[in-house]
Amino acid sequence: MASNLKLKNKNYKNIRKLSFQDTYTGCENMLPFLNESANKQLIALEVFYKIPKGTSGILKSALGSAINNPKDWIKLADKTNADLINIKFNIETEEEIDECVTFCKEITKKIQKPTILTGADKKNLDKILIPKLAASAQKQCTIGVIEEDIYKDVIDSLKDTNHNIIARSPIDINLAKQINILLTEAGIAADRIIIDPNIGGLGYGLDYAYSIIERIKLAGLEGDEMLNMPIIAFAGEEAWKTKEAKAESVDPGWGQMETRAVNWELLTACSMITAGANIVSVLHPDTVEYLRGFIKNA
Repeated sequence: MASNLKLKNKNYKNIRKLSFQDTYTGCENMLPFLNESANKQLIALEVFYKIPKGTSGILKSALGSAINNPKDWIKLADKTNADLINIKFNIETEEEIDECVTFCKEITKKIQKPTILTGADKKNLDKILIPKLAASAQKQCTIGVIEEDIYKDVIDSLKDTNHNIIARSPIDINLAKQINILLTEAGIAADRIIIDPNIGGLGYGLDYAYSIIERIKLAGLEGDEMLNMPIIAFAGEEAWKTKEAKAESVDPGWGQMETRAVNWELLTACSMITAGANIVSVLHPDTVEYLRGFIKNA
């Protein structure tokens, strides 16, 4: 309690405000949940352009037939209580890029919620795909993920747009700062950057990610202008990779598979918010509702 009072009374600086159409995050001048108005955490529901190999049957059941068509999946996500929709273009070949561009142009005209567009997480594809997504989007979006290995290839296509940029680095505070410096020196305004510290799921490096997010947040609050951007955590992608969210032949003490898998995603997301993440991206619609209650009541 004494520590919390000290943090409340400390004259911290503000985290940068970052806008998404008609909503925003950032602006806080303290760590999470120390003041009712300190944070506006946002929840993104993730949609895959293609069904990933090994997708959990629990996710398939929750999404129903919508999982077979990205347009239907997006319509479902648009009706949920999520603040943002995160479309991941998880393609595998360069031949698929033109199709993604056509899809992006069409769908960004229709989506009501603020939209995140993320690439394939394959450097050879993303250096081509990300600039084309940025150019084809029919509204302000958030584009990612930009890593040091590809930023020189995509920067010219991004700096003259009004899109927000997700800057990803391995789980390291110095590397997070370095990519932000590189992007701002290349012409990206600091108030368009979101920090992605590349987290791990619950039980798989989450504790280390938690401490790094805390350190980034504290450095930003104490005035470091290259670390005072909002933070995003892709909790869903990490949580659903884990054995605990997928394994069925386990000790009964692990609990029912359906409950356990959603809880693994939920606890990963809650931990990241508690550490200081401003945005969490998840996959299961129920997680959105549970997270909404957590943020409201924390």
